[in-house]
Amino acid sequence: MLKLNTKNTIDKPTKEQLEQYSAKIKNIYQGIDKQILPGSRDWMGWRTYPFDYPQAEFARMVKKADEWKKDKVEYVVVIGIGGSFLGIKAAIDMCTNHLKEKLPKIIWVHNIGSNYLTSVLNQVEGKKFAIVVISKSGTTLEPAVSFRLFREKLEKQVGFEKASKYIVAVTDYDKGTLHDFAQKKKYSMFGIPNDIGGRFSTLTPVGMFVIILAGLDYKAMLAGAQQAYKDTQSPDLKKNSAALYAVYRDFYYSQKKLAVENFVVYDPYYSALGEQWKQIFGESEGKGGFGLYLGTSLFTTDLHSMGQFFQEGTRSFFETTLHVLQPKCDKKIVIKDDDDKLKFLNGKTINEIDECAFLATVSAHTKIGKTNNLVIELDNNDEFHYGYLFYWWSMTVTVNAYLFGVNPFNQPGVEAYKKEMFELLKK
Repeated sequence: MLKLNTKNTIDKPTKEQLEQYSAKIKNIYQGIDKQILPGSRDWMGWRTYPFDYPQAEFARMVKKADEWKKDKVEYVVVIGIGGSFLGIKAAIDMCTNHLKEKLPKIIWVHNIGSNYLTSVLNQVEGKKFAIVVISKSGTTLEPAVSFRLFREKLEKQVGFEKASKYIVAVTDYDKGTLHDFAQKKKYSMFGIPNDIGGRFSTLTPVGMFVIILAGLDYKAMLAGAQQAYKDTQSPDLKKNSAALYAVYRDFYYSQKKLAVENFVVYDPYYSALGEQWKQIFGESEGKGGFGLYLGTSLFTTDLHSMGQFFQEGTRSFFETTLHVLQPKCDKKIVIKDDDDKLKFLNGKTINEIDECAFLATVSAHTKIGKTNNLVIELDNNDEFHYGYLFYWWSMTVTVNAYLFGVNPFNQPGVEAYKKEMFELLKK
């Protein structure tokens, strides 16, 4: 399943420090259970959601997805930003078998760059497309603008009445601008739980409707999260690797004064996981003057651009690598000649070569570069393991934020740019 490997860390908490951390972790878990820590009463619905998810609503999502597939919808435009986008793409990229093109093709609309939006609007011109708009309130400007543009295009192509058949709104169950609009237009609607914030919502309808559309096994994803729940509820650092990861992160930040955590993946299809990791940890911890700066890297690609810095630059960072032990896709290399001097690779698989790159990099960065390296070892890149990893991260960051002394579940700083933007737009 998942293991936190700390053998490539140079700096480790002492026995006394671990005892101090153990006491803090125990207090945090007691505070969570008693719902007395900031946000723990109102925003931890995700903790038991994998067991309590609304099965009837999920059945409706499966039915709607089947309708669109039978109707041969070519494209699904998914409109959302932040937690309404990052986790969905991370799950689909990680788990999908990319050897086969699947329909409908998902197009992500998560930015209002004019070149980007215009290009996507042109891409669906004359095509059979549907829209999934994800927003709890419906007032977040970026998805609201995008939804208006794509909705108008869809209505122009198929007519106002028929367009409602091809629009799904994932929003608040009871109220809000998008809820009221969707109800008026008779769109299919799926709900966002009131006690689960955006970055913790991937396993709710926020992520699951699109995940189902992509043909993934949502029940396996929830099963992974259920197992992660069982594995992360003890405050014992010897039994709970999520809490141990939180301890190491706090130790490097608070004790060793490292300012940056660099999250590393070795496959472009895991890059979106890095983006989700950035959001989960950045929005949860980065407040009140606290928090690590979070960077993401794709190796070995970035070893040919930032590699020199990682090896010999300022030692202000530590690295956390996601290492998938047995990827779903692999290929053996067969070489009979030696014209390109690669015969030494004959019989090896692509993953075996990538594994050597991983081992060599961690060794060089640790032994020569004197950089602390944590490794999150994941058995597989299937749905079960995505569900496990996402839940494990959610538990880690909750503990981590409480160690930092901040509320994991609010993000007051996000509102600052919105206020300034509305003033510039003369709202």
